[in-house]
Amino acid sequence: MICDKLGECLDRQILKQPMESCANNNVECIEVSDNRPYVKCEEKGKKYILENTEKNHVISYKIDGGVISQDKTVPQGICKCDNMFVVNGQECDAILIELKGVDIVHSLKQIDGTLIQFKGFFSQFKHVYGRVVVSSSVPNIKANPAYVKLEKKIRTVYKGNIKISKVQFNEKDTELAQIKK
Repeated sequence: MICDKLGECLDRQILKQPMESCANNNVECIEVSDNRPYVKCEEKGKKYILENTEKNHVISYKIDGGVISQDKTVPQGICKCDNMFVVNGQECDAILIELKGVDIVHSLKQIDGTLIQFKGFFSQFKHVYGRVVVSSSVPNIKANPAYVKLEKKIRTVYKGNIKISKVQFNEKDTELAQIKK
């Protein structure tokens, strides 16, 4: 199942209203929807932590296994990232997160696949950011065609950036737009 009500779900979460009808009653999709100081997602020892210094409403969606749940209606091999955080402050931003072992190029395809699958949904955000957390050391991937293509797309179309980190990635909401040196 690929959720076709993601935009409506987000709107209702921001307004703190329940969904009228949801294929999985938000149980599989929404992990957090509040203004807690830290929001995290983790998988097999890899972790992304967003420090919510501005105390904004943050909604954590599980994309793989939630918003997109593998069943007979979903094409085999569809590329999707693990999680998405929506930060609802003065502007509404999205962070697409992939927690990966070692295949960084595939993680970029998963973020891009999520952008393609929900293109209309992501067009409403002020910024969309891509975050990859890997278990191995971070290689110099900036010359890789997959990285170059996705970085340009995120920078020009979605006014965001891509950051890749090893094992645990801690980031403040106020640092999302900063480029890592």
